[in-house]
Amino acid sequence: MRWDDLAFVHWRADAAQIEALLPPSLEVDEFDGTAWIGLVPFTMRGTAFSSGGRIPFASDFLECNVRTYVRSRAVHGVPGEPQRGVWFLSLDATSLAAVLGARMLWHLPYLWSRMRVRAESRRDDGGEEYRDYAVRRRFGGASGSIHWTRHELIAQDQVHALERFLTDRDRLFSYDGKRTWVSIVRHEPWPLHRATLHHVDTSLVKERGVDPIGEPILCATPGVDAIGEPLVPLFAPIVFFDGECAFCHRSVQRLMNLDRHRRLRFAPLQGKTYANLTVTPRPDAAALSSIVFLDEKGAWTHSDAVIRALRTCGGLGSLAAFALWAVPKWFRDGLYRATARRRDREETCDARLARTADEEARVLD
Repeated sequence: MRWDDLAFVHWRADAAQIEALLPPSLEVDEFDGTAWIGLVPFTMRGTAFSSGGRIPFASDFLECNVRTYVRSRAVHGVPGEPQRGVWFLSLDATSLAAVLGARMLWHLPYLWSRMRVRAESRRDDGGEEYRDYAVRRRFGGASGSIHWTRHELIAQDQVHALERFLTDRDRLFSYDGKRTWVSIVRHEPWPLHRATLHHVDTSLVKERGVDPIGEPILCATPGVDAIGEPLVPLFAPIVFFDGECAFCHRSVQRLMNLDRHRRLRFAPLQGKTYANLTVTPRPDAAALSSIVFLDEKGAWTHSDAVIRALRTCGGLGSLAAFALWAVPKWFRDGLYRATARRRDREETCDARLARTADEEARVLD
């Protein structure tokens, strides 16, 4: 895709207002002690699949984003690789196909809107570009407008640290109500220009429950080409199992075989990862005769843990999960407890769990 004729309009914001809009796995990324909220209008061009061919009815359209800046944090006390990126509060677009596709496939809060842009050169050499951009959501709702003039290019070594903080992001996050997703978006460094802001309507920002603080700052760019990678879960679920149980070992090996996309991680109940969990309510490892399934929503035990683990595996695992879910909970939990009482604890297995380098990367502790 190509992003053309962008304006980055930013204000300081109350971190608490933004924090209330984030999933548990993310927190506000601050600069100079404050959070920031941005309004970014632009033109999307040449949107296409990586295999070639433009996306029908969603190749070229106008868009305007309300966005803020976040970083990942430990989920339930389980640390992960720190990541910084963009969190979208809303994305207005003129293409209905783009809106539906992005909401279903990318879990992004796109909205179908009417937009217009008027562009003109203010100098004969094209050194100054004026843009008059207007947004109005269909079926009622908020509207907004932004007028700016783009001036001279800023040399890379003259770009301010705040301007880099607000624009130099190669990740976006989204949330589907169950888990947080992340995608890497690759592009060349932004060619940032000085710009003059003639007018801005903050209705689109305030409509999301965030009040801009102080005067806005602005920079603009003619645009860049970009490539977006597929979404991946930010937090991979963990299956905790009895590390001193041969039956548990065999069960985990079966899960690993079903989990062809390597969506699960594994750790013994006796390990430090489980000991450091902060999930509420927290299952008591000493009293459990169960596996524990942990995801962003919380922890599950007994047959519920098995169902969620199988569902995460996909494929045949999803079919098995549906079959188990159809069985009354009292019956499947009773069967689970009866099986747990008869399991073999004659050999330890946590050290023998990883058979390949790929599986070893999924085994914690």
